[in-house]
Amino acid sequence: MQFLSSLTMRVSLVCALGLFVAGCGESDGPAEKAGKEIDHAVENIADSASDAMTSTGNAITDAAEDAKDSMSDAVDKTGEAMKDAGETTSEAVGLKE
Repeated sequence: MQFLSSLTMRVSLVCALGLFVAGCGESDGPAEKAGKEIDHAVENIADSASDAMTSTGNAITDAAEDAKDSMSDAVDKTGEAMKDAGETTSEAVGLKE
């Protein structure tokens, strides 16, 4: 009788373990699907943010280069204007003919 009870207990444990393992199959439940969707959304946001930061960095670099070129042109024009003014002043006071 004890042997039958022990055998019944073992068979019950094996069946319970089999059901437990079968419940951990390949199909995703709703929580797993939601988690994957959240992961995908976070990846998309990260990619978009990275693209936006790259675009912003490129725009800032372009603007800095344009400002540098404009300042260089302004310095050149100012230098030329000062040279012309100096020559005109020298001619006016008779230092240069």
